[in-house]
Amino acid sequence: MTNEDNPSLTVLYSTQSGRAKACARRSSRLLRSKYPSLEIRGNCSFDTFGATRFLSLGSSSGGHDDSSRPRGESDKKTEKSHLLLVFVSTTGDGEHTSSIAQTWSALLSKSLSPTLFANVSFALFALGDRAYGDAFCAAGRKLAARLVQLGATPVCALGYGDDGSDCGVLGDLDVWLVETFFRAVDGLYVDKRVEKSDEIEFLSDGQNGVVYSVEILEREAGKRDGEIHEWQKQEYSQQYAKYFQHSCPDTAYQYNDRCIRLNGRSNDKSDQIDVSRISRKSPPLLGRVIVNNRLTSEEWMQNTRHLRIRVNGRMGKTMSSLQEENNIPTCSLPYQAGDVATILPSNPISLVSKFLSVLPLSVRSLADAQIRIKRIHTQLSGNNHPWPEECTLRGLLTHCVDIQSLPEREDLYALSAYCNLDHVSGKDQREKLISLSETSGAALYTEYIIRNKRNWVDLFYDFDSLFYEEVVVDVCEGISEKTLLTISSLLSLLPSISPRHFSIASAPSFIQMNMEPSTLGFELELCVAVVEGTTPLGRRYTGFCSNYLGLIAPCSEEDAENSSVNLTSVVRLWLTPGSFHKLPLNQSTDALNSSQHYFQTPILCVGAGTGIAPLRALIFEREAHRSQQLIQKSPMSSGDETRTHDHHPDDVLVFGCRKRLMDYYYGIEWESLAETRRLRLVLAFSRDQEHKLYVQRVLREMDRGSFIVQHMLERQGAVYIAGGSKMARAVKDEIVESLGAVLEGGEADAKKLLNRMKRKGLFSIEAWS
Repeated sequence: MTNEDNPSLTVLYSTQSGRAKACARRSSRLLRSKYPSLEIRGNCSFDTFGATRFLSLGSSSGGHDDSSRPRGESDKKTEKSHLLLVFVSTTGDGEHTSSIAQTWSALLSKSLSPTLFANVSFALFALGDRAYGDAFCAAGRKLAARLVQLGATPVCALGYGDDGSDCGVLGDLDVWLVETFFRAVDGLYVDKRVEKSDEIEFLSDGQNGVVYSVEILEREAGKRDGEIHEWQKQEYSQQYAKYFQHSCPDTAYQYNDRCIRLNGRSNDKSDQIDVSRISRKSPPLLGRVIVNNRLTSEEWMQNTRHLRIRVNGRMGKTMSSLQEENNIPTCSLPYQAGDVATILPSNPISLVSKFLSVLPLSVRSLADAQIRIKRIHTQLSGNNHPWPEECTLRGLLTHCVDIQSLPEREDLYALSAYCNLDHVSGKDQREKLISLSETSGAALYTEYIIRNKRNWVDLFYDFDSLFYEEVVVDVCEGISEKTLLTISSLLSLLPSISPRHFSIASAPSFIQMNMEPSTLGFELELCVAVVEGTTPLGRRYTGFCSNYLGLIAPCSEEDAENSSVNLTSVVRLWLTPGSFHKLPLNQSTDALNSSQHYFQTPILCVGAGTGIAPLRALIFEREAHRSQQLIQKSPMSSGDETRTHDHHPDDVLVFGCRKRLMDYYYGIEWESLAETRRLRLVLAFSRDQEHKLYVQRVLREMDRGSFIVQHMLERQGAVYIAGGSKMARAVKDEIVESLGAVLEGGEADAKKLLNRMKRKGLFSIEAWS
């Protein structure tokens, strides 16, 4: 039987943090093991696969090019159902991630036929966190329902992965695969068209051949310079820019050479500019950290930073791209209040040196050699990173490889093949790595890797047979070292650095009001809690990107304008739309007669901890709009015109933290704004009294329990919630309960109201675990 006669399966995923991708990777390998003749395609994100291609899966070509088939043969296989295996993550308040945004938008088109996917069968594994309540795995459930509406047939029950469970999503995945999905596949292929193995045999990621070739160009090329990073050096900058471009979020804004945002990527409905000629993927913007201050008290356990970044450049500028951009209109603001900064961090030099020390001598001796990397094969379930074509190994490990990440179970299995059996413990270490990767070893993996935060450096240190080298004596060539682990194999094994997302804490209009008109570029601010802690075994750990940002020494504003001074303060970033991208800014009919009631729509912001970041942006964006219009008013008319309404100003902030004197983020700003009576400030300090006090309780008790109903029903106000998932769920539950008590249909009507507000951008949640 030829490969074309074999049934095929397409594996796709949508992911925010990489867990859905890990599920797809593991499932693909196990499928190849259990069903050797099953042709597996895709193994990428939905939008990488392409919305048009996805919609064509139900056609005779099954989403693949059939133009080369002889005439008359294109419909021979139309009766064969195409099988689709998808992994779908949920983000925010039951929303899809950005990696499926375009495909999901296409699927919602009302013009699609209800029999579009009549030729498609699917299995879906949804990922989420039960702490989100009703929003748990909501994105996956919505996609499954839409596929059924379009004629697709589910082959088995949906799988659910709970990120908050003891075994995590991968543990839930293993159970679903064995008990549900594999049984369904067995039933589909009962006619034995697919060769089946009764035992799941673990296959090496290297089975399909070498993925990368490495050529040594110059052995002593990488002279370390503390004033400049390798990606900034002229001989490497274009190669790194091309590599970084692959990390660009699909929804990232595009900017011209003056760092002005191009209109075509805006969220404004009036912006209908065609920017199809410009690549969706762009190299990162370059920003200088000019402020990096600690927000929390020095005595407090949490180190939270306030950063101001001046963006005044970008990587990879070319003449052709500049010429294309000259014909595209620009936006007045560089970003919108509530948007997100996507930061691409680098590893500390000390950690890179430590990792090099646990690599084979034959590898680490080439750490500073200039190498050329060529991808010669695309493997199905492993890593297919488009590494820089020319760089040094040290530079690659510093700026491209996430050696601080926790190895996945699939990584442990792939690494087991590189345990040198000539080492005294090589066989035992190989067996242990395989055991850690198996379903039966899930608890051991959780304890060893997850709970004790062992990263790639720790793993290589513990499994020393990975870098063991056998001394070989050859009569002709002399003494040499023989090792299984080479630079080429490392490139196939190691994960690339994924950018991290931070809500922007600044309002673009407010920032522009206080910047000199001649300043090149723009500024943004971040509120970053540095992740640090100790494992049960006393191992210290830190968050990759938060620690990277926290340690950056700020440069002066003068140096920020000089592209050749203090280059170590430069950060790479993109900006993307956030959850709060429809902030109401319309003026009320008597806007100029009242500074407290300037807007048509009042807003309620509820946040805890660093959830204050996007809420600060929303509040000060409205403050900037108010100030710009009222600035010409006579001082005599801006005083006590609305004292009788001071209790209900346009903007209400309910903020919670632990202690007023320790982690009251931006407290001085809120107190000052509250004094103007343009902000109503309600605080909840959970540890300043004997009994803990949280934001959901103070919200419930505001105005003797009547505030929520008055704000949302009588004043038709908007609500924005930001912070931890448990807090967000509790606040939403309070709102549903309060509205349900007065609406005729109870809580069911309350949830319908929230959904209508959500579609209009008047109810949004930005939450994280």
